[in-house]
Order: sequence, then C-alpha cells, then structure tokens
Amino acid sequence: MSSDEDIRTPIDDRFYRLDGRTPVRCTFVEYSQSMRNDANRIVAQDNIGEFQVSTVFTGINRNWGDGSPILFETMVLGLPEDLQPQWGFSTWDEAITVHLHLVDSLTAHGIEPLLAEIRKKTAA
Repeated sequence: MSSDEDIRTPIDDRFYRLDGRTPVRCTFVEYSQSMRNDANRIVAQDNIGEFQVSTVFTGINRNWGDGSPILFETMVLGLPEDLQPQWGFSTWDEAITVHLHLVDSLTAHGIEPLLAEIRKKTAA
C-alpha cells in the first residue's frame, strides 16, 4: 500500500511548497510539513512606524479560475479596519518587488498617499 505522501487527490493541485524561491506543486502532507517552518512562509516583513508590510508565501493557490496560481500575499498591517488591502502574486519576484515598493513609498511619503489610492480603488 502507498504512503500518505504517494496518494494524490484533486485537492492536492491547490498546494505548493517552495524549492528555494520557486513554488512547486505538492501533496497536502508535504505542504503541511513545509509550512511548519516560518522560513518557508515569510518572504519579507518590514515595520514602518506603526505599520507593517508583510509578504508571505501562502502555499495555497487562491486563483480558482484559469491562469497562473496566486501563491504569495502582501498586506499592510495597522491600517484602519475598513481598509485591509491584499495583493496576490504568482512568483517570489513579483511579491518582493511590490513589497519593496510599498516599503519605499511608506518611508518616503507616509501612509496618506497609500490610503488615498486604496480608497479610490475600493470606491470603483
């Protein structure tokens, strides 16, 4: 009989682990094991005043339609409760690029320009 790691189900197509910085499909068991270690989840976290820019590898494809899997997520923590933006990405490079842009923008210009942009997009 096969071990748990050898048994694949359709739901397993939603799970990924990182091989270096490259996401690779894996079983739920492999996903669970890899996510136990913070180093396998946290891409970058930066504190700017009272805010934190956090980018993580979720390992679960949030793209339920066609197209590239959405496996990374960036958030700005500490914003008002009605503004909780999330940015999703397929690759490490995409995720870290936006993370660094947000950090640079918050450092140089403060929170108000970002809040205005978020409010504009959520009003549309």
